[in-house]
Amino acid sequence: MQAIIIILLILAVLLVIFTLQNSLEITINVFFWEIKEAPLVLVLIGCIVIGYILAIIYFYPKIWKLKKEYNKLIKFNSELKELHEMNQKKRKVAEEEIDPEGIELDDDDDDDSFFKD
Repeated sequence: MQAIIIILLILAVLLVIFTLQNSLEITINVFFWEIKEAPLVLVLIGCIVIGYILAIIYFYPKIWKLKKEYNKLIKFNSELKELHEMNQKKRKVAEEEIDPEGIELDDDDDDDSFFKD
Protein backbone atom coordinates (compact mmCIF):
# COMPACT_ATOMS: atom_id res chain seq x y z
CA MET A 1 0.00 0.00 0.00
CA GLN A 2 2.81 2.39 0.84
CA ALA A 3 4.48 1.71 -2.51
CA ILE A 4 1.33 2.77 -4.35
CA ILE A 5 1.19 6.03 -2.40
CA ILE A 6 4.84 6.76 -3.20
CA ILE A 7 4.25 6.06 -6.91
CA LEU A 8 1.19 8.34 -6.93
CA LEU A 9 3.16 11.13 -5.25
CA ILE A 10 5.95 10.81 -7.83
CA LEU A 11 3.40 10.94 -10.66
CA ALA A 12 1.76 14.01 -9.09
CA VAL A 13 5.12 15.78 -8.90
CA LEU A 14 5.83 14.89 -12.53
CA LEU A 15 2.42 16.25 -13.53
CA VAL A 16 3.13 19.55 -11.75
CA ILE A 17 6.51 19.83 -13.49
CA PHE A 18 4.84 19.04 -16.83
CA THR A 19 2.19 21.70 -16.18
CA LEU A 20 4.75 24.37 -15.30
CA GLN A 21 6.86 23.63 -18.36
CA ASN A 22 3.89 23.70 -20.75
CA SER A 23 2.00 26.77 -19.55
CA LEU A 24 1.78 28.09 -23.09
CA GLU A 25 -1.57 29.34 -24.32
CA ILE A 26 -2.67 28.15 -27.76
CA THR A 27 -5.60 28.60 -30.13
CA ILE A 28 -7.52 25.48 -31.11
CA ASN A 29 -9.55 25.24 -34.32
CA VAL A 30 -12.16 22.47 -34.36
CA PHE A 31 -14.23 22.46 -37.57
CA PHE A 32 -16.06 25.80 -37.38
CA TRP A 33 -15.20 26.65 -33.77
CA GLU A 34 -12.18 28.50 -32.50
CA ILE A 35 -11.02 28.24 -28.89
CA LYS A 36 -8.61 31.04 -28.02
CA GLU A 37 -6.03 31.08 -25.25
CA ALA A 38 -6.44 27.44 -24.15
CA PRO A 39 -3.59 26.18 -21.94
CA LEU A 40 -1.45 23.59 -23.73
CA VAL A 41 -1.45 21.36 -20.64
CA LEU A 42 -5.25 21.15 -20.53
CA VAL A 43 -5.38 20.37 -24.24
CA LEU A 44 -2.84 17.55 -23.87
CA ILE A 45 -4.47 16.09 -20.76
CA GLY A 46 -7.91 16.39 -22.40
CA CYS A 47 -6.66 14.52 -25.49
CA ILE A 48 -5.21 11.76 -23.30
CA VAL A 49 -8.48 11.41 -21.35
CA ILE A 50 -10.58 11.37 -24.54
CA GLY A 51 -8.27 8.73 -26.04
CA TYR A 52 -8.58 6.63 -22.91
CA ILE A 53 -12.40 6.86 -22.98
CA LEU A 54 -12.49 5.92 -26.68
CA ALA A 55 -10.25 2.91 -26.02
CA ILE A 56 -12.54 1.74 -23.21
CA ILE A 57 -15.61 2.11 -25.44
CA TYR A 58 -13.89 0.19 -28.24
CA PHE A 59 -12.59 -2.69 -26.12
CA TYR A 60 -15.51 -3.04 -23.66
CA PRO A 61 -17.51 -5.53 -25.81
CA LYS A 62 -14.43 -7.72 -26.22
CA ILE A 63 -13.68 -7.59 -22.50
CA TRP A 64 -17.32 -8.42 -21.71
CA LYS A 65 -17.20 -11.43 -24.06
CA LEU A 66 -13.99 -12.68 -22.48
CA LYS A 67 -15.49 -12.34 -18.99
CA LYS A 68 -18.52 -14.40 -20.05
CA GLU A 69 -16.27 -17.11 -21.51
CA TYR A 70 -14.14 -17.07 -18.36
CA ASN A 71 -17.21 -17.52 -16.15
CA LYS A 72 -18.40 -20.42 -18.34
CA LEU A 73 -14.99 -22.09 -18.02
CA ILE A 74 -15.02 -21.62 -14.24
CA LYS A 75 -18.47 -23.22 -14.05
CA PHE A 76 -17.40 -26.08 -16.33
CA ASN A 77 -14.28 -26.62 -14.22
CA SER A 78 -16.32 -26.84 -11.02
CA GLU A 79 -18.67 -29.36 -12.66
CA LEU A 80 -15.69 -31.47 -13.72
CA LYS A 81 -14.33 -31.39 -10.17
CA GLU A 82 -17.68 -32.58 -8.82
CA LEU A 83 -17.78 -35.43 -11.34
CA HIS A 84 -14.22 -36.38 -10.44
CA GLU A 85 -15.08 -36.48 -6.73
CA MET A 86 -18.17 -38.61 -7.45
CA ASN A 87 -16.07 -41.05 -9.49
CA GLN A 88 -13.51 -41.25 -6.68
CA LYS A 89 -16.27 -42.11 -4.19
CA LYS A 90 -17.68 -44.79 -6.52
CA ARG A 91 -14.23 -46.33 -6.89
CA LYS A 92 -13.75 -46.43 -3.13
CA VAL A 93 -17.12 -48.13 -2.66
CA ALA A 94 -16.33 -50.63 -5.43
CA GLU A 95 -12.92 -51.40 -3.88
CA GLU A 96 -14.49 -51.99 -0.47
CA GLU A 97 -17.01 -54.48 -1.90
CA ILE A 98 -14.27 -56.68 -3.38
CA ASP A 99 -13.06 -59.32 -0.93
CA PRO A 100 -9.30 -58.94 -0.54
CA GLU A 101 -8.79 -62.72 -0.20
CA GLY A 102 -10.61 -63.56 -3.38
CA ILE A 103 -13.94 -65.27 -3.81
CA GLU A 104 -15.64 -66.18 -0.58
CA LEU A 105 -16.86 -69.79 -0.51
CA ASP A 106 -20.06 -70.67 1.27
CA ASP A 107 -20.64 -74.10 2.77
CA ASP A 108 -24.03 -75.47 1.91
CA ASP A 109 -23.85 -78.00 4.72
CA ASP A 110 -25.94 -77.31 7.77
CA ASP A 111 -23.76 -79.62 9.81
CA ASP A 112 -21.73 -77.72 12.35
CA SER A 113 -19.33 -80.56 13.09
CA PHE A 114 -15.65 -80.10 12.60
CA PHE A 115 -15.09 -83.38 10.81
CA LYS A 116 -17.46 -84.86 8.34
CA ASP A 117 -18.40 -88.48 8.88
